[in-house]
Amino acid sequence: MIKRSIYRKFMVGFMALFIVAAGCLYAYMDYILNKQAIQAVKEDMKKLQMTSYGYIQQYFLFNDTDVGDLKVHIQPLLLSLSRTGGHPTAFYNKDGRFMGEAYLLVNGNAFFEKQESGLLQQINQVHAAITQNNGSAVTITNEYGKRLALMSFPFYFKDSYAGVFCISSDYTARFKQNSAILQSFGWFSAGLILVVSLFVHVLTNKISRPLAALSHALREFGAGRNAAKAVPAIRREDEIGQLAGSFQQMKDQIEEHMHRIAAEQTKVVALEQSRRRFYQHITHELKTPIATISGYAQIISKRDFNDAVFLGKAAGKIKLESDRLHEMITQALELAQQDEGVREQDAEPLDLAAEIEDCCEDMAIKAARYGMKLELAGSPADWTVFGQRAELRKVWINLLDNGIKYGAVGTAIHIQIQRQGNNAAIQFSNELDDETAVDSQLVFEPFYQHRGTAPSERGSIGLGLAICKSIAEHHGGTITFCQEGRYVKVRVKLPLRPYAGNI
Repeated sequence: MIKRSIYRKFMVGFMALFIVAAGCLYAYMDYILNKQAIQAVKEDMKKLQMTSYGYIQQYFLFNDTDVGDLKVHIQPLLLSLSRTGGHPTAFYNKDGRFMGEAYLLVNGNAFFEKQESGLLQQINQVHAAITQNNGSAVTITNEYGKRLALMSFPFYFKDSYAGVFCISSDYTARFKQNSAILQSFGWFSAGLILVVSLFVHVLTNKISRPLAALSHALREFGAGRNAAKAVPAIRREDEIGQLAGSFQQMKDQIEEHMHRIAAEQTKVVALEQSRRRFYQHITHELKTPIATISGYAQIISKRDFNDAVFLGKAAGKIKLESDRLHEMITQALELAQQDEGVREQDAEPLDLAAEIEDCCEDMAIKAARYGMKLELAGSPADWTVFGQRAELRKVWINLLDNGIKYGAVGTAIHIQIQRQGNNAAIQFSNELDDETAVDSQLVFEPFYQHRGTAPSERGSIGLGLAICKSIAEHHGGTITFCQEGRYVKVRVKLPLRPYAGNI
């Protein structure tokens, strides 16, 4: 509809403008040609008047004729004028009475007519007032398909007014020539209109099609259909091309914002789901130690209870579950506190190799209990990151602790530090007790626990990796998990900051 409307408007507008312009030019040419023709006719008639006037003067002088004898000599005078000039000539006396008219026949003979023609009657009425004021008049008529010019001028002989001569001349050929020129211009204009119509058709299509395509693209994009193919390929350097480029840029920006909004919505939904799972898990996890502590407390609190052996066992269980409950609450609080992020003023330059080596020394005793070794390799001592020492230490301790808890007895935990672009990559790898698959999508979720064959005393409440992920992200880094059979790899990436040791 838009294309048709624009096409129709352009076609009607251009054609109307061109036709009006051609019509105006045609009328102007007609006016100029007629004006020039009339001017030329008047000049010719003026020359004819002067020639005829001189001939008449000579005729009267040569024949020694008086004005009073004009009636006798008017016929031979008019016949002589007609033969000499080749133009019909008539005469009216000073009283305005028609005296006769002479004109040439087809055979070349001159003929004298005493009866006034209707054309002369019309012209004489107009010219009478002019000639009375001693002036001449020229009238161009269109009678019987001919363009005739009639000139009337007064004649004076010996300072005495004698009458009016009327001379006519046929200018049909001259005006037909003008008509032929106008007709040729008309045909040329018609052909030009056809050419312009084709040009306007092509130009209008070239303009309207991209606009129609953009309009369709806007409707499709607004309706959310074919978003990827909404913008047509318009490769032009004019304003339409700029409009298409601007629309493409606007579309890309809107889609980018929509993707961001969708991503933020996904994050919000995921965060809400994570929080729900967190509260569900922590509620479930709290029930077991509380129930155990409550059960033993009820038994030993009875008045008739006196079993010393059971009392010792109950005290040990209460102590174990209390420690577990304390650890769970402590880690849950740590995970909740990670939402505050890392403040720049709390960050300090940290030597990765030194920090991780210190953590390995602290965890070496626990690893030795299960015959495991901690091996640190490829760790230049001059790589520095900015961060909170205590928070990053939790990451290294948790990853080492998980390796000990779920690693195969008698194996080694390998820690390797590498540089990848502007990041420091720290990889922890070890061998599991079995090939039980670890869900890489949920491994960083709170309270996720690997159901492998790890001894129960090395068990976990499932918050360690969630805390590591939160700390790494708040330091501008990432943490990933990968499993290949019995071997797992956890890689932490932290951005290297400008520091003397990194240059």
